[in-house]
Amino acid sequence: DTTAVETRCSAIFSLATRAKAALEARTGTAAIGGDFVAFDHLSLILSDGSSEMYLISETNPDEKIRAAAEACVQKLAALGTEISLSRPIYDRLSAIPTAGLDTKTAYILNKQLVSYRLAGVDRDEATRTKVAQLQKEIIETGLLFAKNIRDDKGDIPLRPEELKGLPQDYIDAHKPDADGIVHISYDYPDIFPIFDFASIRDTRRKVLIAFRNRGWPTNETVFKTLLQKRYALAQLLSKPDYATLITADKMIGNPTRAATFIDDVNVAAKPGATKDYDELLAFARTVDPSIDRLEGWDNSYMQNLLRKQKYAVDAEVVRQYFTYDKARQGIFKLVGDLFGADIRPWNTPVWDKSVTAWELYDQGKLVGRFYLDMHPRTGKYNHAAQFPIRTGVTGQQVPVGALICNFPASGPMDHGDVTTFLHEFGHLIHSLYSGKQTYSLQSMSNLQWDFIEAPSQLLEEWTWDYDTLKGFASNAQGQPIPEDLVKKMNAGRQFGEAGRWKTQLAYSAVSLNFYNRAPDFDLATMYDAQISRYSMFPPVPNTHAYASFGHLDGYSAIYYTYVWSKAIALDLFTRFKTNGIRDKATAMQYRKQVLEPGGSVDANVLIQNFLGRPLSLDAFKDELAGKP
Repeated sequence: DTTAVETRCSAIFSLATRAKAALEARTGTAAIGGDFVAFDHLSLILSDGSSEMYLISETNPDEKIRAAAEACVQKLAALGTEISLSRPIYDRLSAIPTAGLDTKTAYILNKQLVSYRLAGVDRDEATRTKVAQLQKEIIETGLLFAKNIRDDKGDIPLRPEELKGLPQDYIDAHKPDADGIVHISYDYPDIFPIFDFASIRDTRRKVLIAFRNRGWPTNETVFKTLLQKRYALAQLLSKPDYATLITADKMIGNPTRAATFIDDVNVAAKPGATKDYDELLAFARTVDPSIDRLEGWDNSYMQNLLRKQKYAVDAEVVRQYFTYDKARQGIFKLVGDLFGADIRPWNTPVWDKSVTAWELYDQGKLVGRFYLDMHPRTGKYNHAAQFPIRTGVTGQQVPVGALICNFPASGPMDHGDVTTFLHEFGHLIHSLYSGKQTYSLQSMSNLQWDFIEAPSQLLEEWTWDYDTLKGFASNAQGQPIPEDLVKKMNAGRQFGEAGRWKTQLAYSAVSLNFYNRAPDFDLATMYDAQISRYSMFPPVPNTHAYASFGHLDGYSAIYYTYVWSKAIALDLFTRFKTNGIRDKATAMQYRKQVLEPGGSVDANVLIQNFLGRPLSLDAFKDELAGKP
């Protein structure tokens, strides 16, 4: 109940407040063994407490409990801001002598000092007070932005005949109500099959327009407020804009480099994307001669039809080989084969009957624990993500995490869903395998943010590997997926790939351009301008997609991370391409050199250690150009 959440919140807050006061009161010679250890302990109390409450706020079936947890997230975040602006703590940390420190400890100490300076700790007291107030308002606004997306479940009314072309299992699961109308929600299992299979163009158009207006108009003013507060914070910290502030400690370094990277990849993607678009348009005209240009609502449907004709890949046939249970079994086996993961059921209470709990062992030793909350329900987080719960620290506690996704609980599942599942599972095993650090601040969560997607995007490659798929993908009769079909899926995979990355570049440009200037522009105009500039498909008229673009809060200006990390992932994958995608020695080396170090070293060092050279964009550019 809410009392339990409030009691738990008070205990976390009180514990952190006492730890903060004790650290601020320390005197004498500053040292790693005293001051940094105390700071790390304080960070752990706060991060684990906040993670726990955030999970409850996004997943608990009871609305009142979610609200109580959300209030706690705000309370703990305000304390986190106080700590990040505490001059006494900063003075203790900056007085620690660095001579004789091992490289990992020196690295993490320096990283904390940089974070402190970026937060404004070295400003006068009046400025620090203003920063604290702005940070509090930014967190409150971000939580409201997320809540409005989460709570807008949608109701798209369609006549039964408008579902023409959809698979029978979908039609069976979406019967008309008493009014004779089928009511479609914004949940992914409701929405995405329509874009893939609805043969009536107007059905796809209607559904996409509704879907792209989730959270609007409620989030219009909420998001404007978020932009204004973040801009004010940047100005207060003597930065020209928020994008400059947020990129300062990332691999990319500054917004100019981010913009250059986006344009550089765009140049590489353009020829392949244009060629595919022209072919898709010509094909679409054979299906529907009235089409003069492709719209956003045509892309998935026409690509599926073209793949069916050109590569003999029928998305409806492919999905007959996948269900959630089979995918889970296949993913567990894959991480067992590659990384030696031994996953066993964990007997522990869960927050909803659909949630399952598991333990990950390595040669009989417990590595970490995790929950899988994988199907839609009212009031639940409606995207797909890995949520940390406990940070692993050697000799102190094992890591605990959760996957929160929205896959169909029964019946067929799209291959794309399986890829998303493995992607998110990649984040999970990264957090579990990296949970053996000396300090909590060396965990995966402290790795540069623009590296964080790379290990997950790397793992996606295995959902295209026949030897992996044949072990779990089977139809209702128990027949495994045919090798010939997987070959065709791979042949068809490349089609539209460059255009898909141009769409990601468009979202990256939206994110960057919303934050790299004063927020005195019209949101819809700016959004549409970036989509027009980078995407192969024009902006969808009368929509306000930024109102449900949750990453504009969490990632702010750095959505380019997904493209940047993809370039890293494909570069890392060159080792597997050379040695074999299921080569255990390579996989184990990857686990030891890339996953296990977590945030204890710079991401560029992880890349260098595994590849024996610095990062190269060549593999990504080859993929965009369609080279095998």
